[in-house]
Amino acid sequence: MNANPGTGWTWDINHWEPVDLVTFVETDLVIPTVVNLRDHRGGGTSYSAVFANAGNYTITATAIQSNGTQTQAPSRVISVAPAVAPAFTWVTPADGGTVDLGPGGGQAEVKLTAGTDEFYPLTVRIVRDGLPATSDQFAAGTQFVKPVSFGAATAGPRSISVTCADPNGLSSTQTRSLVGRDSVPPTVTLAAFSDRQTVRSLPYTVTLTGTTNGAQSGITGVAYAFTNGPSGQAQDTSPGGDRSAWRVQAALSATGTYPFRITVTNSRGSTVTTSGTITLVAQGPPVFTWVAPADGGAVDLGPAGGQVPVRLTSGSDQFYPFTVSIAHDGLPATSDQYTGTQFDKTVTFGPTPLGARSISVTCADPNGLSSTQTRSLVGRDSVPPTVTLAPFEAGQPVDSLPHTVTLTGTTNGAQSGITGVAFAFTNGPSGPAQDTSPGGDWSAWRVQAPLATTGTYPFTVTVTNSRGSTVSTSGTVTLHL
Repeated sequence: MNANPGTGWTWDINHWEPVDLVTFVETDLVIPTVVNLRDHRGGGTSYSAVFANAGNYTITATAIQSNGTQTQAPSRVISVAPAVAPAFTWVTPADGGTVDLGPGGGQAEVKLTAGTDEFYPLTVRIVRDGLPATSDQFAAGTQFVKPVSFGAATAGPRSISVTCADPNGLSSTQTRSLVGRDSVPPTVTLAAFSDRQTVRSLPYTVTLTGTTNGAQSGITGVAYAFTNGPSGQAQDTSPGGDRSAWRVQAALSATGTYPFRITVTNSRGSTVTTSGTITLVAQGPPVFTWVAPADGGAVDLGPAGGQVPVRLTSGSDQFYPFTVSIAHDGLPATSDQYTGTQFDKTVTFGPTPLGARSISVTCADPNGLSSTQTRSLVGRDSVPPTVTLAPFEAGQPVDSLPHTVTLTGTTNGAQSGITGVAFAFTNGPSGPAQDTSPGGDWSAWRVQAPLATTGTYPFTVTVTNSRGSTVSTSGTVTLHL
């Protein structure tokens, strides 16, 4: 440093001579904590100082005149740079330590210490997982503590680095590896399901449902996969859309056994899996109980035929609707839809034949699988024919031959569906009687039979109805001269 006393001029033997305006008797130089110097020579000179620590230092200089006046120079700040980059101790987190991660991520506390001989303040930059660095000041003589947030993704290896830079730009960096640990791992529950299901049509949709711990764990997906079958994402059925409830609807294309897995993933990449097996078996042909008519039962047949009530029942486990086809006596089958529980239908039989009749029932499901049952019935005449022979002359004198014998009578006609009245004389004529009823229903008839000789003639009159039932009456006529 230099204290300038200023210059004045005096006349000395024909010339001007320069002289100091003031006389300095002391020069003071102060650098706090470094030097406090008093130079009694005054006027200043070059001085040296030893700095124990890097840092910013303020220098003040004062010149004292002989009359006691003090003149102070403007103070200056100088920076003393260390010979090496900052040294710091990274206290926490430890290298290889864990950081607990929840749906919102997690925090690790960064703690640093540094010696008093560093050039403060240090600028501390912290980088983790490639995100932009934070920047904070680390003052001298203190401990640096800062909580650092980590994002939720992913559990597993995470990185963090700390750089400390002094005011001159010298810096040092340390890097550590951490392990992200899921603090709320995912959970999954599979609701009860039928592991053996009957297939009525293909493809067949299997439904599975379940729950997770949802938002608590930050669930991001529920996936399903069937061995030799479909895979994909389950539906989110939770009210809040956090996948705390889910549903799988998977279309399986064939019967067989299908192992499956349900895998739940959260925002940290943690997963949990549950599994099971579903077996699809083909629906067999329809099974039904034929309640009526009983096998071997009778069906009453009148002139217009007869009716038989058909009743079927079946279980709720069948594949409805059934198509019920009923055939009888070789006629075309009827066809009706049957949706379950009880089926009733009245089937009409023709009037003939009496005796053996047949009926069959076939139930077919929507896939075309069918089963058939057949029963035998007995056609029974519900209104058999009747015949009445009017009084006649049993002994008849003849005047000439041939002699015509007349017989008359009645039947139950339309009531029984009479189709004919026939007569036959032993050793005489036979043939159909005449229908003398007003309505043409054979309710009244007449026989006129020519007999060729005298003698005794037994005869029969036979009545037949539409079902083939017959009834006969008989008598004897004697011709004499």
